[in-house]
Amino acid sequence: MKVALLTSHRITSFESPLVLLANYLLSEGMDTQIVSPGAISPDISALGDYDAVIVRILEREYLWVAQYLEATEIPVINSSRALSSSSNKLVSDEMMKQSGLRTPRTVFVLKEKIPESVDSSLFPALIKPLYGRSRGILYVESIEKLKNLRRKWMYLQKFVPNNGGVTRIYKVGHIVRTFFHPNEGKAREVRVPDEIMEGALRCFSRMDMKIGGMDFVEGEDGYYALEVNDFPAGVKRIENWSRIIADQVVEGIQRHREEIESCDLEKGMELTGEVSQT
Repeated sequence: MKVALLTSHRITSFESPLVLLANYLLSEGMDTQIVSPGAISPDISALGDYDAVIVRILEREYLWVAQYLEATEIPVINSSRALSSSSNKLVSDEMMKQSGLRTPRTVFVLKEKIPESVDSSLFPALIKPLYGRSRGILYVESIEKLKNLRRKWMYLQKFVPNNGGVTRIYKVGHIVRTFFHPNEGKAREVRVPDEIMEGALRCFSRMDMKIGGMDFVEGEDGYYALEVNDFPAGVKRIENWSRIIADQVVEGIQRHREEIESCDLEKGMELTGEVSQT
């Protein structure tokens, strides 16, 4: 089996999840290679030589790669649906809410419409980028602080005071674990209320997320879901995570081959029927 690990992120550590996963797949006898979008340009068809592709894309502009691979019927983990849903905060927020999770009060508004659309009760707030992971987040205390920002649209989310850290639910295949990441110190495994876990699992399912994570903050009145990330580095905290992903890859390849064989068999039967009729 030939497996590509596709990433848009420059790898600088041997402890990178993709490096660890690649080493494990190699140890299991799979022909494995870490590939960047730059390495396949301009001949994207080179990826057709792989039996499956594991995607860890941190930049939205490379989502087309996963979409292309699916169009050529190559098994992809995570799917383009999962990548697209988690990278767009408006979409992921809505899917979290539809899954029964509570999210902080949020508005997405033109800067010029802020005075008439946003009141002071939203502040303090966080300004987040619409796409991507938690980078470039700004903390603002009032509407006045927004005037000098050079942004046409603003994604504003009410800041929820927390208990000193973030709770993260990690998922690899059917295995789910929860860890509390304090602002200082080491992460520790914890439990969350059943309704929170059930909502997170519903959301992962809606997104078709095979490898993912979800961030929560615990405020004075309970948990708030903040965001969903595909293939976060923290999945390494799940025991045997590499083996679980390897099993998913093998299962996906086998299912794909069975579908091809079934399709070929149906075509053969149709052809036989046409010949006999003549």
